[in-house]
Amino acid sequence: MTKTRKLSPLMGGVAALSFLATGAMAEGSWYPLDANATNKAGEAGLVQLTPLSATEKASKNWNICVSVPHMKDPFFLAMNYGIIEEAKLLGVDVQTMDAGGYDRLADQVSQVENCVAGGADAVVLVAISQDGMGNLMNELKEKNIPVIAAINPVNGETAARVLTSPYDEGKRAGEYLAAKHPAGSDAVQVGWLPGPAGAGFVTAFDEGFKKGIEGSAVNIAETKNGDVGKEVQAALVEDMLQTHPDLNYVVGTAVMVEGALPLLKSQDLQDKVKLVSVYTTPGVYEALKAGQIDAAGSAPVVLTSRIVLDQAVRVLEGKLEYTDVGTLGKVYTPDTVKDLDPLTVLPPAGFAPVFSLDQ
Repeated sequence: MTKTRKLSPLMGGVAALSFLATGAMAEGSWYPLDANATNKAGEAGLVQLTPLSATEKASKNWNICVSVPHMKDPFFLAMNYGIIEEAKLLGVDVQTMDAGGYDRLADQVSQVENCVAGGADAVVLVAISQDGMGNLMNELKEKNIPVIAAINPVNGETAARVLTSPYDEGKRAGEYLAAKHPAGSDAVQVGWLPGPAGAGFVTAFDEGFKKGIEGSAVNIAETKNGDVGKEVQAALVEDMLQTHPDLNYVVGTAVMVEGALPLLKSQDLQDKVKLVSVYTTPGVYEALKAGQIDAAGSAPVVLTSRIVLDQAVRVLEGKLEYTDVGTLGKVYTPDTVKDLDPLTVLPPAGFAPVFSLDQ
């Protein structure tokens, strides 16, 4: 019998959210999945991935620890959903640890050490710091515990990596605007809010976005950094609107977009200033369907997470084919969002984080 432990709706802040993706993805409908990958011989290219669960279960009830920076937003909830669903199909145990935030590096290290001491066979690590995990990575290597780097890169020896690319997400958003406003057309002014200054993913967002708009009629009027909270982001947008009354777009995180929507409406600017999100949350998805925002990038977070768990089992069973995997995303508009299966990006309605899966 499968036993799961879910987060109480009073804990963590996200468990009580009502997610807007409904139904269940038909078994097998998500694969083969196109991805960029590198095999063990170092050969890289576009491949189609099919999980072990398509034909078999794991050979034994492996115990896999999954460490994430936090469970405060829908991104990591979607990751939790994808990992848990794939683990159920493969018949392995998963213990998920929430470090509490990107400022809690010591807590993440301690949690991983405790989980390994409890008998983990492998660790899936979404590293809070790319450079700050050296001692932990060395410890795990000495104990012969394979590490699968997920979502964020980490320095140290890893058995496999399944990474999303904030650089690509920023670049796709920039390329979307550049295609709408190519060189020679009327210049447009953009307010750019990629997130908190100094965070690795924010730097990558920024570099990708600037690359995407190169040579176009898109100008960044101002860049503002701040914590990814709705109140903080809404305040930054309000300040930017006052400083730059000629703005045509505000582009940034999904949290910024969700915070900016009521602000623009209250100032009767929703038709003058358009919003673009570099990634998709339930709120952004619904706003896109309602035609309230111009565009949103979408990476298949749920499917990426299924591949993460699949890679962990492949490593443990000596069946690894690809050492590096990067899943693909695209930008959706109100006209094309019908082509997006929300269950590739978001967990289903009512899903609460599962921290312990014992099968």
